[in-house]
Amino acid sequence: MQTAFPAQNSRSNVQGAVVLTDRGSTMRRAIREYDWSATVLGPLTAWPARLRVVVDLMLDSAEPMVVWWGPEYLQIYNDAYAARVGISALGQSAASTWQHGWVAIEPFVDDVFRNATSKTYDEFAFSIERNGKLEEAYWTYSLTPIRDDVDVVQGVLLLSTEITERILLARRQQTLDLLRNDLAEVKTLDQLPVVCDHAALLNPTDLHSVKLLPLHVAAAPRETMTYGVRVKAREVGIDVDLAIDFMPSPEVALDNRYLTFGEQFSLLVATTQQRIESEARRRMTEAERDRLLLDAPVGAAVMLGETLVYHLVNSVYAAVSGRPAEEMVNKSFVEVYPELLGSPVHEKFQEVYRSGEPFISEPTLVQIHRNGGALDNRYFTYNLSPLRTLTGEVFGLMVIAVDITTEVESRSHVERLNVELQAAARAKDEFLAMLAHELRNPLAPIGAAAELLQIMALDEKRVRQTSQVIGRQVRHMTALVDDLLDVSRLTRGLVDLDRAPLDIRHVVADAVEQVTPLIQSRQHRLALHLPPQMTVVDGDKKRLIQVVANILNNAAKYTPENGNIVLSVEVHADHVAIEIEDNGIGMEASLAARAFDLFTQAERTPDRSSGGLGLGLALVKSLTELHGGRVSCKSPGLGKGSTFSVYLPRHIDSKVERNGPHGDRTNEEEAASLRILVVDDNEDAAGMLAMLLEALGHQVMVEHSSSKALARAMQYAPQVCVLDIGLPEMDGIELAKRLRAQPETANVLLIAVTGYGQDEDRRRTRAAGFDHHLVKPADIKQLSAILTNFKKD
Repeated sequence: MQTAFPAQNSRSNVQGAVVLTDRGSTMRRAIREYDWSATVLGPLTAWPARLRVVVDLMLDSAEPMVVWWGPEYLQIYNDAYAARVGISALGQSAASTWQHGWVAIEPFVDDVFRNATSKTYDEFAFSIERNGKLEEAYWTYSLTPIRDDVDVVQGVLLLSTEITERILLARRQQTLDLLRNDLAEVKTLDQLPVVCDHAALLNPTDLHSVKLLPLHVAAAPRETMTYGVRVKAREVGIDVDLAIDFMPSPEVALDNRYLTFGEQFSLLVATTQQRIESEARRRMTEAERDRLLLDAPVGAAVMLGETLVYHLVNSVYAAVSGRPAEEMVNKSFVEVYPELLGSPVHEKFQEVYRSGEPFISEPTLVQIHRNGGALDNRYFTYNLSPLRTLTGEVFGLMVIAVDITTEVESRSHVERLNVELQAAARAKDEFLAMLAHELRNPLAPIGAAAELLQIMALDEKRVRQTSQVIGRQVRHMTALVDDLLDVSRLTRGLVDLDRAPLDIRHVVADAVEQVTPLIQSRQHRLALHLPPQMTVVDGDKKRLIQVVANILNNAAKYTPENGNIVLSVEVHADHVAIEIEDNGIGMEASLAARAFDLFTQAERTPDRSSGGLGLGLALVKSLTELHGGRVSCKSPGLGKGSTFSVYLPRHIDSKVERNGPHGDRTNEEEAASLRILVVDDNEDAAGMLAMLLEALGHQVMVEHSSSKALARAMQYAPQVCVLDIGLPEMDGIELAKRLRAQPETANVLLIAVTGYGQDEDRRRTRAAGFDHHLVKPADIKQLSAILTNFKKD
């Protein structure tokens, strides 16, 4: 409770006693106008000095306060307390005002009178009349004795704070928590009323009665519930046949707080009823499914759990398996077929269970023991459908298997006659697939730029940057379409190349720009390791970008989300090696040897049909060889990633090395790289900015926290620090100040990259010691110009 202080404008009489001032308030005026002469207190001027001081302080306080004086406990109180009792209780005895509850309070007041000692009472239950009825209420009381001029306790100062809302909230939350725990164990609908009765037993004040009703009963007029609340499940967002009547004790207020409690209670019960009913429907559905599968005219089985234990096997499935059904049920797949352990079929079953993706096979050769005999070559088609729980988790597989051995054997000689026809069809498919493949890469940055224009209000500069990306990629697409019109000449190596000296770093940077939307969408981490100096090859820039972008695209596509991709460029005496390594799906050794052949994907077995190493890699090989280079591929095996390498002849020309290919960069820009520290808690933003800076030839370090960035800066003394402002543990402003304060980094170039761009934001970064302030997303050309000018200085 906040303590009241003496009134600042009070004045003293000649004896030094404080008297009431003329400052206006309702109760101050009421006290001055009240005829106290008829009471034991007598006129105001006769009041004890200490009483007048206390009353003056009380009237200046915003907290509810009352003074009970004399044997009758006459009441003197302030405006805040008057809100509870009105003005009419002034000068009256406390017993007459608090008739129903004075018997509970009087012992506390008497104790203060007798012992002349202050007392406090917390969480005291004292009901008061509200809205025409007696309602439960809880208080914190502080009672302080007041002495007269001869130092005898004649009164008590009461400060009271109502804490009803806190007490009710805690009590009801405890009830909800206990209800939630009990409902977690409920399995049948008839257990719901039992759990609700238990909750009422533990909290009879709020839940004198809890009654669960079907909706058609709840629609009838309420006859038995004279005081309470009814909540329907649909009112809390659960579509079940349920309404709940809540009847509290008479002193509980049926206000919004109680209605909210009833809704929360109803939500828990209705959700449990929905779960029970859904599980019952699922069991009925599973029983009907099993009945249909047993009668199905094809082989059907149900397998449960990660070990794929047979739960149901129909007669057709048992017949094609060559085993009695009763010997298969309750046994795992590998117990029934030990000869298939680790086989492609076994792996596919496990893969579908883990991924939850259904699978339909092509005709597949399976070698199994049938009827206890030797291994038998059988051909099957099979469908695998994941079975899911109500929460969407896979708990089993439904298998439909068809034995097509006879059809396959009779069809083999016909297939040989169709080889030439199939070859022609593949040639057509090759053209269409290559066309689609080559158009996807430039479409990605175009799509990203279009989305940016739609969802953000961009200034003219950003619009110009975005349209430049679109224009550059549209030009690239136009050139691709022109060349792909004569795709047969491209695949035979007859395309004329527009050769010129090129810095391989610029080729890599442009390829990364094309594939960045796909990499970001799959949340991959791309690391670039580029040479700091210019490295020149003689080639067609557009085609070499295709080569790098195609391999990057394959790496991103066939690496699971949150994977790692590393692109490295190594410079040798006579050639440049571009190596792209991923930790994706990998491949078998036989497939790695054919990875750059046309239609490799179509020739692979069905269980690896998602590998995707086909047309794009064939184009990589063709274009690389046209440049006088070569390609290679290696993989440790399935699930262990892949590494693709491109080797291009190096162009050795001192004039070109000095002036730069096409004059793209000056000698000063390429002369030396900078040590740059990038600090941003957004890992994607920091990673992409680091890649762009490395592509410009700089040495980049990345940190995501201020403390680690500060320690690394002290250790490696970067020349440039690019700092985000909104860092969590220590913002960029404070980090900049500390960098300026350290001798190792006092002269570092500080660049702020932030989403805040107002004049006040720029003033703050300038005051913190920043040299430049860039607004996200940072203009890489502007950043490059800043770094170039810094190197010149």
